[in-house]
Amino acid sequence: MSDSPSAPSPAAPSPGARPGTPAQPMLSRSQTDRDAARRSEPDLLERLAADPATRLLLADARGRVALAAPAVRPDLPLDGLTPFEAAPEDLRLADLRATDVDLTDLLLIYLGRSPRGGAPGEGEKPAGEQADGDGVSWIAAVVPDGAPGAPGASPAEPQDAEGARRPHADLERILEANPLSALRAVGAALDAHDAGLATAAVALAAWHACAPYCAACGSRTEPCQAGWARCCPRPGGCGAISFPRTDPAVIMAVTDERDRIVLVHGATWPPRRYSTVAGFVEAGESAESAVAREVAEEIGLRVEAVEHVATQPWPFPRSLMLGYRARLAPGHPLARPDGEEVTDAVILSRDELAGAVAAGDVILPGPTSIARLLIDDWYGGELPEAPARNAEERRRPGAPQRS
Repeated sequence: MSDSPSAPSPAAPSPGARPGTPAQPMLSRSQTDRDAARRSEPDLLERLAADPATRLLLADARGRVALAAPAVRPDLPLDGLTPFEAAPEDLRLADLRATDVDLTDLLLIYLGRSPRGGAPGEGEKPAGEQADGDGVSWIAAVVPDGAPGAPGASPAEPQDAEGARRPHADLERILEANPLSALRAVGAALDAHDAGLATAAVALAAWHACAPYCAACGSRTEPCQAGWARCCPRPGGCGAISFPRTDPAVIMAVTDERDRIVLVHGATWPPRRYSTVAGFVEAGESAESAVAREVAEEIGLRVEAVEHVATQPWPFPRSLMLGYRARLAPGHPLARPDGEEVTDAVILSRDELAGAVAAGDVILPGPTSIARLLIDDWYGGELPEAPARNAEERRRPGAPQRS
């Protein structure tokens, strides 16, 4: 990688840019009080699991959750763009109580208190209000590999966090009625209550699957703090406590002096798929410097100014996307894709992008992603999607994680 350029200055409003603040990213919404103080209570998970009032969310390490609906893209790979086709509207988490399932041997996580249970309108508070001390307690149960709707992991996929393989007849029954759906595909169709719970659940499920051993001594660790940490047990271990890892990544709507947007095609993406420039923040680097560096490395252009927009967790498996507007220096040359991560780059006006999308020549990220929020923010509203040209296009996975 090339040396990081100096951090660009904050951006002044671009001519024709949309004023105001864009909508909140879909997976950043939440109405849950995480209630972290309770995580250290003795036997908290056991008590909640036995309480009929406790609500249950089923999730797995591949980023899927159980909904009260037929499965939506259950085969979606972890690597790749958010799917562009629309999910059904008004999807909801499965309406489950903890006592509906035998939770023995399943990894459990305390998600906190929410203003309502699982059924529509049940104890619901206005959007934005946090649950109070009388809120509904929620726990997540991680569905082990091999359960219906949770195919066994391949070597490239996360492994079952706790290795649970015993039959769970009641879990199988629940999953037949409420199969697992990819959160990346359905996140925009969930309300803030369900999206907040589901995002935390799949992030923790993926982390437990990928981090079963102590980084300090190599001993097998055990879930602790109600599923929010892993402890290295004594004797035989060092007693260290590990917490979920989050990798910061920058993602940016890059525009030129004519307020045209730069979109890129990833090297292994299907034809016609384009998104915004993105990349991980390096050690000892500021996010603003990472914006300039990634644009220079991937498309050979110089960023003059950077403006923060919003952030979104992207638990596939553990990124935090830091969204920006990035303005190019005047008189820039043509974009020069690096040929490794990016194989094509286009610079389009609003009318040109709208026409390309309508014709099916450009396929954009789905509405769950912050990439789509940045594009729509620049455009000044939602861009309509053209339908996929055929079923094969919908099934083909992409590779770079552009969120």
